[in-house]
Amino acid sequence: MAVEIGDGSGFDYRAKVDSRNRIFTDSISREQLEYAILTGNGYNVSTGNITLTTDGNSAIGWFKYTGKFALVIKEILVILGASTNGTGNGTITILKNPTTGTIISNAVPVSAASNRDFSSFNQLPALAYKGAEGDTFTDGDTFAVTGRDGSAQIVSFDAAPIVLKKGNSIGIKYTPPSGNTSQNVIVAGTVYEEKVEI
Repeated sequence: MAVEIGDGSGFDYRAKVDSRNRIFTDSISREQLEYAILTGNGYNVSTGNITLTTDGNSAIGWFKYTGKFALVIKEILVILGASTNGTGNGTITILKNPTTGTIISNAVPVSAASNRDFSSFNQLPALAYKGAEGDTFTDGDTFAVTGRDGSAQIVSFDAAPIVLKKGNSIGIKYTPPSGNTSQNVIVAGTVYEEKVEI
């Protein structure tokens, strides 16, 4: 007895099989980020402008995921303005799971944590704070470090996604070039909740 695969939608369509036993299908393939945005689960996060007035180390961004799925960070951008009076390289450090420091206790919300679907009312389940001159982290493990000269440039951390589960956090700190008296910096990221079962 033959078994037929129906469409399940009430229109009485049947799956087609050719003479070589191949079933006919038509599918649409999308990247995970695109699918997340289309379903209202993709977000843009930005600290907004931060002005650093010394060459000391400052915590400039902190993000903690509070949702129940996996939060995927597709990219982190550190947008550096030109340093005034700075010479040599500045240093960007990304920390894994920092939990304490004045950036966290001061709790200044980032400028934007916006859904990339402009018709969605979904909110990003996270805590996201921007830093300031002299803000600190007092724990967390070093995840990545890179140096850049004092010119205006965008530093992109996008070699591979970073995944945060509930309670995980990420921190970014920056040390401007030696002698710096003024440098603007912005931290931005593209993130999405992965709600599809893996």
